Amino acid sequence: MSWADLEEAESGWAHRGRELGRGAVSDALIGAGPIRETLLESLLTAWPLSDGVRGEVRAAWHRLAAHGGSGPAGAGRCRDASPRTLGIHASIRANESGSELPAYVGRDFDDRLRDMIAKGATGGCFVLMIGGSSTGKTRSLYEAVLAVVPDWWLLQPADAADVLRAAENPTEKTVLWLDELQNFLGADPPLTLAVLDGLRRAGTIIVGTLWFEEYLPRTAVHRPAGVDKHVRDRRLLESATPIEVPDVLSAGEREKAVALAATDSRIREALETGGGTGLPQALAGAPALVQWWEHAPNPYARAVITAAADARRLGVSSPLPEPLLRDAIEGYLDHTARATPPGTWLGHALPHATTKLKGGVTALSPYARRAGTLDGYVIADFLAQHIRRAGRTDCPPASLWTALLAHVTAPDDLRRLAASAQSRMRYRYAEAALRRLPERNDLTALDLAHLLARQDRLDEAIDTIDRRIAASNAPELRERRAELQRIQHRAAELRPLIPAQPRAAAALDELLADAGVLADLRERADRGDALAAEALVDRLVDRGRLDELRERADRGHGYAAEQLADMLAAHGRTEELKARAERGDDAANRRYNKLVGTTPHGQDAAVAREVDALRARVDGGDEDAARELTALLFELGEAEALLAEVNAGTPGAVDRYLALLTAREETDLERLHLLRAWGIDENGAPLPSGGRSRSIAAEARDAWLPPGDPR
Repeated sequence: MSWADLEEAESGWAHRGRELGRGAVSDALIGAGPIRETLLESLLTAWPLSDGVRGEVRAAWHRLAAHGGSGPAGAGRCRDASPRTLGIHASIRANESGSELPAYVGRDFDDRLRDMIAKGATGGCFVLMIGGSSTGKTRSLYEAVLAVVPDWWLLQPADAADVLRAAENPTEKTVLWLDELQNFLGADPPLTLAVLDGLRRAGTIIVGTLWFEEYLPRTAVHRPAGVDKHVRDRRLLESATPIEVPDVLSAGEREKAVALAATDSRIREALETGGGTGLPQALAGAPALVQWWEHAPNPYARAVITAAADARRLGVSSPLPEPLLRDAIEGYLDHTARATPPGTWLGHALPHATTKLKGGVTALSPYARRAGTLDGYVIADFLAQHIRRAGRTDCPPASLWTALLAHVTAPDDLRRLAASAQSRMRYRYAEAALRRLPERNDLTALDLAHLLARQDRLDEAIDTIDRRIAASNAPELRERRAELQRIQHRAAELRPLIPAQPRAAAALDELLADAGVLADLRERADRGDALAAEALVDRLVDRGRLDELRERADRGHGYAAEQLADMLAAHGRTEELKARAERGDDAANRRYNKLVGTTPHGQDAAVAREVDALRARVDGGDEDAARELTALLFELGEAEALLAEVNAGTPGAVDRYLALLTAREETDLERLHLLRAWGIDENGAPLPSGGRSRSIAAEARDAWLPPGDPR
């Protein structure tokens, strides 16, 4: 029957239920959703079937319903799920062929985990395994689900959009499998607490895994005023029941492993060769993988593995196709290695990178969605984590950025890539990534407009907002447009003053950088607003504006004097601090006396220990520690160390680095303006405005505009 036939049949019913719409019927017949009983009865009524056939169909439907229904589209039973497909790392393979997985070493948290899943079987739950790479998170989850609900449906979504579709029509007795949950966060449309709560209330068992360095920044409570980019993710994660998975086995777990080693040679070999790693990492071949990367036989093999790890570090989780890898590795090679024809590089690199080691693990694994195709290569999780930590403060070369921008198409990858570029002051790459997003939402438009405005490209910024308003007309967009117009008007007033008034140029730079926030605080402070005056001083400290702090301190503002004294002491300007103390500045006098009474050697050693401790926490993903570290480096005047944190994408590093340069009176103001507006190149030098430095962003802009658009 055609759609018209079905609609005609339905139109003659006394009580039309609107069950036979195109969407409902199509989704049911292609398996995109369960067939509800009301839909079934509507079809059986519309179709010219005998009563006997109708009875057979109803009986089949009831048999399925008795076993949990037809399940979500693409789902199978938990007992039939492939461990590798679910995200369990390939295990080392010892002498015997055996099963796909080694024997499971029971963990101390198993009883708690299985009890939560059992309770979830009667009312839904959200369980999240948190730990490092290759610590056994996914394997423990798999064993628990298999033990408690083996006959339930298991739905493994490809992205957040799949989860939203499942939430629209939840099915009974379903496990939602969210391995590496970070790939579903920050997506568009977003995965929210409301979505998961709806699934949980429908009885769905939601399980997921997440690395510590992804979990901690998103759940940190402390946030600077007005900044909370993880608020949606934090609410979602706080709704989960977390279970921490340690890197190493406890004494009791190790006893179990030793007992199993008598009959499982893979566990035996992992115990013997694990070295400094834990048993789960050794089972995943972690030590061999690290050695395989460190001792690559040629520079191309090491380069391709490092490029894949850096791509993951920048937020790209999709398989990396060969053309991307070929274009990316140039920046990882020295002059001698580049002399070889580029067409031969992957031929030298991939045989080593994809070799199966003794344990059957590989540094790069080929990935295919359809038989007979190659979508690209995926790096082993543990190796990606190891390389990330080993080179945390090394910013990837230009060749990787440009290759990713040329070949990456997944929207979520592009968003994460743009954020990585922003946090590393690589603004040309951020602009290109934002422009290349296939669907530009409100947030993308706002981010792009902010970037353009900072570079005094106000016409382009307003045009960006206008284009989005035509599709969305959200209040945030209208407010931002009005703000951009105010900035544009004020900038037009300041530009003619610059030749005669040098401070007008600084005022324009400040206006573009903070949209007039400092100017507003000054105006309120000068009117006698005490709260605004303190807020102004705090911002001046954050910006490194010693010149204005001096002016306010000299005008008798006590809080400004205290903050100025602390900054002078922190930056080693002892003579200026002493001079201010001699002129009767009480705050400077107290700070100077405290400074000369310290023991520098002991203080330096304590500070060095504090910096090392904070760096270790940052390596583990602690965003609060990142902000503490950058604040401490700012106070110490460590510009090179702050630039290293900028290269690492450490939260807060960009603002602190620029503030430190601002506080240094020897800093060239034009250089500082270029840094703030256009960012830096691979060597940390400021990019000149316009010209070749903008070529990547210009190409992205041209690709973004409709054909024939003169803009």
